[in-house]
Amino acid sequence: MPEEHSDSLVRRLQRAIEKIEGVTSAGVILDADGEIAEIHILASPFRRPKQIVRDTESLLFVQFGIRVDYRRISLVQVGSGEAATSRLRLRFISAVPCPEAEAQVQVTLRCGDERYEGTSSAGSCELSGQSARAAADATLSAVQKALGRAVQLTAHEAQTVAADGQQVCLVIVRALTPRGEEHLTGSCMVTKSVFEAAAKATLDAINRRLPVWATLPRSQAAEGTASDSSRT
Repeated sequence: MPEEHSDSLVRRLQRAIEKIEGVTSAGVILDADGEIAEIHILASPFRRPKQIVRDTESLLFVQFGIRVDYRRISLVQVGSGEAATSRLRLRFISAVPCPEAEAQVQVTLRCGDERYEGTSSAGSCELSGQSARAAADATLSAVQKALGRAVQLTAHEAQTVAADGQQVCLVIVRALTPRGEEHLTGSCMVTKSVFEAAAKATLDAINRRLPVWATLPRSQAAEGTASDSSRT
């Protein structure tokens, strides 16, 4: 199965599952043949696990024509105390040239009362492609500080395109996790600056996955995967 089609299917499956009552977040992993290998669901404790699993099986069959063995579905229910952590959501604060270095962009994000900053080389601010990539890199640097090392995030692509007379920033994020590799896409209209649009597009790509990633163990699995990737 082509990678683009696989990524699109995964996103559609995850979004559909996340609409099920009681489901907070969902992660889908496909095998080499494009078949569902694993489904990971994060849910509230207010519904019976068996019902959520059955709803997932029914939804996939009715909406996608896919039959999934219930043994491929992993369900985690979190209580009210853990739910606050699982709902990790980073909000955009700013994306501006770094005060200490003009050739860098600084992105600031917020999660609750905590702030996270990331920086990256901006190159020539006249080049929108370079500016978008730098802002995406800086955003992921800030996200990485919030997540820890369970997931390694890199900006696979960041650019601006013209659409309907407007400039739109598109970002593709590559995520390496202990459970495998994910490709996520986000977009944002360019209104104030390319820096801001790229940062918001990056968050658009990953924010729905943050609750799932926040539950991953901070093991050496992701670090090993990241090391392997850096050698390729």
